[in-house]
Amino acid sequence: MRSWPVRRHVIVELAAVGALTALYLALVPERPPAADLGLALLALVVVAITAADTRRRIWGPPARPPAERARHSAIHMLAGTAGAVALFAGFGALRTWWATGEGNAVLGHLLRPTLPGALAVFVPWALLQQTLFQFYLLGRLRALLPGAPPLALAAVNGIAYGAAHLPAWDVAAVTTIGGAVWSWYYLQDRQLLPIALSHAALGTTYFYWVRGQDLLRDWLAAAS
Repeated sequence: MRSWPVRRHVIVELAAVGALTALYLALVPERPPAADLGLALLALVVVAITAADTRRRIWGPPARPPAERARHSAIHMLAGTAGAVALFAGFGALRTWWATGEGNAVLGHLLRPTLPGALAVFVPWALLQQTLFQFYLLGRLRALLPGAPPLALAAVNGIAYGAAHLPAWDVAAVTTIGGAVWSWYYLQDRQLLPIALSHAALGTTYFYWVRGQDLLRDWLAAAS
């Protein structure tokens, strides 16, 4: 069980982060991607500076060897991600077929040429987000609530993750579920990369196939 000084420090830290985040979301409801990216990079710098202390005081040593944890995380992330991607593909295909009745239109919707580029850009963005929400936030929730079951911690972290994607309600709902699942596996395995790859694959295919949004084109337009 975490000592009271550690928990007290976490309470103050999370209260400050929560207040600032809520203020940011309220004041800037329609945020350009550059604003979120800049804020996330600033937060990542702070997390990197305090990473050694977070590993020592917040997380402590993992219970299993790295290779075992990496294998377990990779297998489960691959299986879960493949299933969700298949659902997104089926949804996008059925909706396109219903609208056009043309097989070529379905293939064109699923095989958009900018999708691989968006996926490549999404990977570092997903890794950054997962570092903030898993390594940093989930660890502090775990220290704050030492008696809470892992499922409850994962659910709370998923809600926080979804809230960060408001005001896009559909994205917030999907990322709440995804955030809870990713948090559950991070608590078990402490492996960021498989979770980030899952996040990138699901985020890209959701935007392209379910929302019908060309992410790479939108990112390039926002950067120009």
